[in-house]
Amino acid sequence: MIDLSKITDPYERKARLYPALICLFPLMMSISISYPQIYSTLSAFVALVIAVGGMQLLAHLARDKGKNIEPKLYEEWGGMPSVAILRYNDQSIPTPAKIKYHNVLASESKISAPTESYEKKHPKKADAIYTSWSDFLRGKARDEKKYPLVFTELVNYGFRRNLFGIKWFCIFSAFTAIVILVLPQINHFVFSEIQIAIALFLLIYMMIFIFVINSNWVKTVANAYAKSLIEILNIP
Repeated sequence: MIDLSKITDPYERKARLYPALICLFPLMMSISISYPQIYSTLSAFVALVIAVGGMQLLAHLARDKGKNIEPKLYEEWGGMPSVAILRYNDQSIPTPAKIKYHNVLASESKISAPTESYEKKHPKKADAIYTSWSDFLRGKARDEKKYPLVFTELVNYGFRRNLFGIKWFCIFSAFTAIVILVLPQINHFVFSEIQIAIALFLLIYMMIFIFVINSNWVKTVANAYAKSLIEILNIP
């Protein structure tokens, strides 16, 4: 049995480890049904790997894959959401509220706010200011107890980004799991109800990863995180 309580950091556990475990789940499930003796031995091996830090390794592998795709996501989205939301041409926040946020950020960060015309003429320089403000807000929001919504949205974003980063590994895992499920019955193709149910589950699993888990799925929570981040300015 995997004791997830050993991963005490909630971000590490939910945003990094869970995607890796979701990816491995199809393989472990098929092996447990098709080769129970191998699964019993494998479970003992997995327990040993976990004891020497295997869960942390899984978490870091998922995190690295997620971070590797992040630049491509930002390019596709037109910039980092926590930066884009501060632009005048972004409609996520009404203009009067955006001007108020600009003024507050300029006052608190000591970095002057660009005007709308300046942003149009010098978009990269304006983005440099917004990036500095975004960094300032992230530093300000590190207190999880004071800003629980920001932390929740950060975890949601990390989970989706990392799961998207290992998307094709998960699809391959499910495909391999189906092969493992079918292999023992290759000669007569007689399946139990459990095997049929698991095969259907694995097909649905693959369809979800193929058609649902995409950049837009990640962007939804990235935008939610960006909005929760800027809204901490409303909290006294």
